[in-house]
Amino acid sequence: MNRYEVERVAIVGIGGSGAYYIAKFLLLCGMDVIGFDKKKTSKTEELEELGADITYSNPKESFEDVSYFIYTHNLPKEVIKSLKDLNSGIDAYEVGEMYKDIIADYEDDLLSESQQEAFHKSNLAPLYSIDFKDTRLIGITGTDGKTTSCSMVYHILKDNGFNPALISTVSAKIGDKEIDTGFHTTTPTSQELFNLFNQALKAGCTHIVVEVTSHGLEQGRVAGIKFDTIGYTNVTNEHLDYHKTYERYLEAKSLLIREHSKPSSVILLNMDDKSYDYLDGISLGRSMEYGVDNREADIYASNIDNTDGLKFKLNTKTDTFNVHIPIYGKYNVSNFLLACGVCMNEGVDVEDIVESIKHFMSVTGRMELIKEKPYKIFVDFAHTPNATLKALESVKEITDGRLIHVFGCAGLRDTSKRYEIGKISNQLADITILTAEDPRTENLKEINDEIERGWRDGGSDGELIRFDYDDRDVEVRRDAIKKALEVAKEGDTIIITGKAHEQSLCFGDTEFDWNDIDEVKKLISS
Repeated sequence: MNRYEVERVAIVGIGGSGAYYIAKFLLLCGMDVIGFDKKKTSKTEELEELGADITYSNPKESFEDVSYFIYTHNLPKEVIKSLKDLNSGIDAYEVGEMYKDIIADYEDDLLSESQQEAFHKSNLAPLYSIDFKDTRLIGITGTDGKTTSCSMVYHILKDNGFNPALISTVSAKIGDKEIDTGFHTTTPTSQELFNLFNQALKAGCTHIVVEVTSHGLEQGRVAGIKFDTIGYTNVTNEHLDYHKTYERYLEAKSLLIREHSKPSSVILLNMDDKSYDYLDGISLGRSMEYGVDNREADIYASNIDNTDGLKFKLNTKTDTFNVHIPIYGKYNVSNFLLACGVCMNEGVDVEDIVESIKHFMSVTGRMELIKEKPYKIFVDFAHTPNATLKALESVKEITDGRLIHVFGCAGLRDTSKRYEIGKISNQLADITILTAEDPRTENLKEINDEIERGWRDGGSDGELIRFDYDDRDVEVRRDAIKKALEVAKEGDTIIITGKAHEQSLCFGDTEFDWNDIDEVKKLISS
């Protein structure tokens, strides 16, 4: 079946960013498109003008005369299951899967002349039209540490006379401007990237540093880009709600090498991480290795001291350097090694890298110290088992009193990590305070029950406090933080994880205004 020459398709969630461009492409190919969405928007109105027949509700009956249907994975699981059950004889494609398939067919020259015209006219993958001949592209991926590593690269390049741009989940920095992207922990769409890249090129940027996620790679959001330098932080269990298995998650991460590298690209790999052997095997001799206390690596760190910022020795094949970074978190040594390797490949001398990193400031919401006395308060983005483990280990090392951990786990996302993070919190924190972290349409009490099961198996005699009413939205997280401030004593450390820089907290289908850092500062001042 040629999917672009059938008469009729259905798209559920047609107003979503990915589904909208797919629908536009299919309509321009001359196909009949029926769509479903929650509400009318400018995007759905445009699609209706192009001929789409849109119903503003979820479909409750099987589709008639439809060759296949497309759905977004953001739909509740029960809705997706109902759709597939009702239409068991019809092929179903997730939006990201379909998006990537269209791009692959374009790259493999499988689209007809009219379909290629529709591809370009729909603006489905606009990055193919940008000429980067005078700009170096740096792509960094991994489970944890991407934002910090990208920010370190940007800082070092800027401090050494280059004019870099940075596109991360926290913000975009282009020239002297910082742009609040509002990205919710993911790579922006191709269309958003197109606009940001064009701004960077107009500003004469010498480098563009991009934080790249597995979803962005899997769904073709960086289609049309080949990176000059590629870096991996680590690949640990995450997003298994989407990728299903660690192997498929790693395969998605590997697309940065397989589909977005050049023969001349240099690929920075973490020898301490379990992903190393696989990624090194597909790097075709282009890899540069880094690690902590790993003398086989091209660059490695040793003698790490975390008591007054980070102090350690940086070892290359020929020299040793004393490094000081005024931030907390031992795991940031690994993030620096990646940034160091990237900048070495971009022509910056190691001596200059070491000098520049002395002035690096913590990224917003990444092990950010909000208060130092009489007790410390840190806000950190850690929302995976690995990141939580590293964050709690780092602050416990510099805590004289008790460690108080405030966190929750997201709804409609990888459920397997709830048990693991609960267990880690019990093993390292003296007091664990459970609350909300974007429960979405899941029941908050049930989410925290899953976390508590892991906490109970942690083996420690710590204290567990729960805040999981879900009828007063953001107050449930505010009250949990208040409780931490109430119980903290001199010498204790509070660490609040999971939200950090993000600007909203999701209950049901509604995003409520919320920022951990602002809320903590308000509570302290009041």
